[in-house]
This record gives sequence, C-alpha cells and structure tokens, in this order.
Amino acid sequence: MRRTGQSTAALVQAVSDVILKLGLHPLMLHLDATGARITAAMGREALVTRSRGPYSPDNLPPEAVSTIEQVALRWMLQPERPQFTIEGGGRWPALLMTLPDSRVHVCYVVPEDAPPVYQPDPNNATLSGDILSMLRYLAGSLRLAAATLRREPPVSLTLDYPDDPRYEEYIARRTGDDVDLIPPVLAAFELDRSRCSRKQRAAHDDALRTLAYDDQPVEPLGRTGFTTRIGWARLQDSGT
Repeated sequence: MRRTGQSTAALVQAVSDVILKLGLHPLMLHLDATGARITAAMGREALVTRSRGPYSPDNLPPEAVSTIEQVALRWMLQPERPQFTIEGGGRWPALLMTLPDSRVHVCYVVPEDAPPVYQPDPNNATLSGDILSMLRYLAGSLRLAAATLRREPPVSLTLDYPDDPRYEEYIARRTGDDVDLIPPVLAAFELDRSRCSRKQRAAHDDALRTLAYDDQPVEPLGRTGFTTRIGWARLQDSGT
C-alpha cells in the first residue's frame, strides 16, 4: 500500500536513484501510486555459475546469491536496507529486491527470462544517462505542479523501447566509433494522466514547459497529451 506522505515525485526520484546506484538498465518499468517495479537482467558476474535446482533455503541459486552480494556492495552506504526474495515458478529463479520505505522493487532475471528489448553494451551510458535525466525531469515537473495545485496530479508511468524513427538521421551525422554509442531505440516513457482533471493537466503542462531545457520542445499530442524528448528518452501522454 502507498505510504502516507510519500509523493509520486519522490517515488520517481527514488527509481532514478536506484537505477543510478545499482547501475541498472531497466528492461521494464511500471510505476503508480502503490510503488514501482523494475525488471533488470542479472550482471555478467552473477552468471558464471548456472543452476537448475531444486532449490531450498540451504541450496539457493548461485546466480541469485551473487546478485545479492553485488547489490549489497553497491548499496552499502545507503540508509535503507533492501529485502530479498527468490521467486520461483518459472524455468529459472528470479531475485526480487524490495526497498520498503521507497516502495521500489527490482526483479532481477537471468537472460533467458529477460524481456526481448534492447540492452546497451555495459560500457555505453548514453541511453541510461538519458533515462535518468527524463526521470528527474518528470519528478521535478510533478513537484512544481503540486506547488501550484497543493496536491500532485495522479499519474502512472510505464517504459518501452520502440525503434527510434530518427535513428538513420542521427547516425548519418556521425563518423567513427561514436556511431556505436547511438541506440537504435527510444526509451519511451508513457505517462498516464487519465485520472487528472483539466486543471491538473494544465498545471502539469505548465510545469513541464517551465523545467524544459532551452532546446527541448514540449509539444501537444492528441486531445489532452504532450510529447517531449531528452536525447534518446521520450516522455509522453498520448492524450487519447
């Protein structure tokens, strides 16, 4: 359940912080008033040894144990203590990390169970940097709208990776090794504002434009929506 006093803006910011501190590439993301769930692939270091079970409290999957150790190392300076649960029922076990105060859940899966979406090279931070920038931009816009409305607009958020229609245009401008840094997809965040009133959408639209970078247009989309882009991340409300 949603914790009293915790805002959606704070949740979006918490997701950004988790992605940054744990070095995650979010394969899937769903965020609403109850919390956020991220799906991510286990790191290469966790997949040196693979297992098929059967598992028990005394015989845990080694890839999950290795992932717990890596998360604990990256998270060791943070005040909130993560909780871990090994999820079974499929071909391969998954590892669920929960931050109960932040309401953020990270489901780590092995490659065989990962969603079939684009994954950048671990050394390529282009897409992940734009994802973080967009999440922080969204968090700021919700806080600014709340300052006007005295409450946040009720929203939910999902993430997908469609092909970037401008990919060929971008790579045509580049030469050399930096072409490989350009992702062929967009990190497409879909913001659902269907529960917002007209006043709430208007206040949020104003906040989005106020916080936009100088070269970042916020354009209308559909009847009540918008679309905007930061690098290779797009945020939009389809406005249907």
